[in-house]
Amino acid sequence: MANLGFFELLLFGVIALIVLGPEKLPVAARTLGRWYRTFRQASARLQHEISSELQLLETQEMLKKELAQIRQSEADMKAQMDKLQQSINQSNRQATSAWREIADMADAQSATLPMTNRWFLLGEYDRKHRLPPAPFLPNHTADPLLNKAVAQEHQS
Repeated sequence: MANLGFFELLLFGVIALIVLGPEKLPVAARTLGRWYRTFRQASARLQHEISSELQLLETQEMLKKELAQIRQSEADMKAQMDKLQQSINQSNRQATSAWREIADMADAQSATLPMTNRWFLLGEYDRKHRLPPAPFLPNHTADPLLNKAVAQEHQS
């Protein structure tokens, strides 16, 4: 707004009083006030819209940057996942080849060696029937009824 001092405003008021007269001066002042108010409202609305548009543009730029960063991190993570998958596959291949070598060595040993120290290869049936069960040995001194029956068997 223009820098108007008290003297300039007083000069405008005197000129307006002379040109318009005392009857039309209040009506002109009201009309001028309404125009000034509408001008100020339009100016404020325009400034608000411009600032909103600028904020929207800044937000869009920030979103674009964030989206680019997300895409970059996604690409980095995908590359790391691919590396990890390759290392896992390589480890699996090495483990598989190592197990094959062990199995081949075990097959070669089993062809030449008997089942010595290979108890872990026995099935459940073989484990149960490999050794005969321990014999039942009654305690003759602790059971007097058994002693009588054994004595009778020996006598007959």
